[in-house]
Amino acid sequence: MIERRAPASPPDPKEAPGPLPSSVHRLIERTALADPDGIALRHGPHALSKAAFIARARALAGHLLDRGVTPGSVVAVRLDRSFEQIIAGLAILSAGSAFMNIDPTDPAERANRLIHVGGAAAVITDRLHADDHEGIVIAVDDKQVHATHAPDRPLPEVGGDDLAYIIHTSGSTGVPNGVEITHASLLHLIDWTNRTFSITSRDRTSHAHGLGFDAVIWELWPALAAGATIHIIDDVVRTSPELLRDALVEQQIDVAFAPTVLAEPLIALDWPMEAPLRFLLTGGDVLRAYPRKPLPFALVNNYGPAECTVQTTWGIVPMRVGDAADELPTIGRPIDGVQVYILDEHQRLVTAGAEGEIWIGGKSVGRGYRNQPELTARKFWPDPFSTEPAARMYRTGDRGRWLDNGEIAFCGRADRQVKIGGIRIELDEIALALQRHPSVGSALVDAVELPGRGKVLAAYVVPRTRRAPAPAPLDLRRFLYRTLPRNYIPSFFAVLDAMPLTRNGKIDRARLPKPQLPTAGTGERRPLSLLETRVIEIMREALDLDTLGLDDNFFLLGGHSLVATRVIVRCRELLGVPIALRDLFEADSIGEFVEAIHDRLARLLASRERRIADRLDAPSWA
Repeated sequence: MIERRAPASPPDPKEAPGPLPSSVHRLIERTALADPDGIALRHGPHALSKAAFIARARALAGHLLDRGVTPGSVVAVRLDRSFEQIIAGLAILSAGSAFMNIDPTDPAERANRLIHVGGAAAVITDRLHADDHEGIVIAVDDKQVHATHAPDRPLPEVGGDDLAYIIHTSGSTGVPNGVEITHASLLHLIDWTNRTFSITSRDRTSHAHGLGFDAVIWELWPALAAGATIHIIDDVVRTSPELLRDALVEQQIDVAFAPTVLAEPLIALDWPMEAPLRFLLTGGDVLRAYPRKPLPFALVNNYGPAECTVQTTWGIVPMRVGDAADELPTIGRPIDGVQVYILDEHQRLVTAGAEGEIWIGGKSVGRGYRNQPELTARKFWPDPFSTEPAARMYRTGDRGRWLDNGEIAFCGRADRQVKIGGIRIELDEIALALQRHPSVGSALVDAVELPGRGKVLAAYVVPRTRRAPAPAPLDLRRFLYRTLPRNYIPSFFAVLDAMPLTRNGKIDRARLPKPQLPTAGTGERRPLSLLETRVIEIMREALDLDTLGLDDNFFLLGGHSLVATRVIVRCRELLGVPIALRDLFEADSIGEFVEAIHDRLARLLASRERRIADRLDAPSWA
């Protein structure tokens, strides 16, 4: 039986906010210590009280200062989604520094490049990854880190103009850029979010975004400041619409966040109307679907670049069916304290209904790019429409137009960045990585629409010399996996004799070969064992292919993250083994994936045997 508390009416977002501390961590401390026995974080059966959350963050803050991290520094966090990852963020702020999340699935080489770009003074990670980094490295699972620090130890004071965090976003050069966001901008997002969606200490919210995605800032920090309980969602569950729905209902979540690629299937599922969920907040990509039946929650579509503290516009998406759903949902209207300008090529305001480039001004605009003054000057301009001294506006590269109702229609990007699965991807970064392969002379990566698959990445490479052997797609995929995030790995690879060119000497994209969905695998090396047979059957069904062999690669046959999640869920159900998505991503072939399952199964059985032996060895009175 689901108990649903009556939702409070959302307050008017235009109401004047109450007095706030000048720093994010002071606000969170004030809220938490007003209810010390309340639950701050939950992860499965585990819970952490608000008092313990603050105490552990202050202890880690003291450890940072003891290790020589000075106020005003940047500290990188490379941890899995966990209590420790969230505690680390609060600890860094409490120590007077700014946090910088590194996606734990990123390879060490990429992680170190981001740490270098961000100018991090220290890295917080675990003992497993500590050797990947140099300088001040703090492993949160080291007992010394949890040594008792005086709870009343004075910590540095921080103001609104001080840096709160750095988030990385790809740039036009293919090199990730570190965006700087201050305490004042983050406090503004926190205040607006909690007033608009009535988030209080009675609420339960979800933590399900990827840690390299700027939306993770939005789902964590307003909830922490409101004193809500944050429920950490398992990695497999968070990428499966059905499993995520079940978790949100079972865990009685009131406000949830989901990237667009998951929100669309979520609103198409059947939901119990008594579910407590009030708002499902989504963003990260163009929303292409409306709710087509009554739902227990409001779907809120959001838009905003990382350079403007995650959130710029918002709008509740109405239910529509039939012809009424032919138009795309809007990106809503600007949030409180933010101005959106739609300008022509001369930076003049366009007339209502005319298309132009989206520029953003107001309280959400970030400080700029870390250690990149020239790029900052190109993207962050003085705001001629504001009466505030030294006000600036950010050039998004996106296009839009004002509608009669005051909302904005999104009209696409003006540059070559694309979003796939809610993640902004710079195509040139992938091409540059491919060109580091010893057999590749030139490379181009494009986003291609495929029927039934949506937008996918296709890579085109030309060998370094005509006599050089053509690099195999599996070799290219393996090479990229060592340096790029999973979402950046193309689904299709084509080796060309030369890039097709226009008469002007530019690449003729229209003449590039179009990717084709495979109709079958090689079928080489047939399954012999029962385990191999079951895994092949699961993958054949997931990929909708007639033939598969153990030497085939799942991803080169059209597999992607969502299909991979379905495979992992099905394998878990049938085999009862805690298989991870990483096992499938890191396997060069289906046969290697089966070997990983076998290895996990062997370790699981050995663990059970040890527990049985321990019980047999225990005295009868134990």
